[in-house]
Amino acid sequence: MADRDIEKNVPVTQFVDTLRRLADSLEAGESFRVQVQNRRFTVPADAEIVIEHEVEDGSHEFALEMQWSDDD
Repeated sequence: MADRDIEKNVPVTQFVDTLRRLADSLEAGESFRVQVQNRRFTVPADAEIVIEHEVEDGSHEFALEMQWSDDD
């Protein structure tokens, strides 16, 4: 699969809906299906969860990430 790095601004309502579905999947120990920029994929239930905060030149970034490899 080709490398991909997408960042997409979304309305608050869409962000909240996605977070709710993700939280429900995490609590149930289930995988999570999502679509970003016309590509659907599944985040496995055992994906690593990372909370990130970056500061560069006075600009802050807060990210909630899930990481896994295709081998999982």
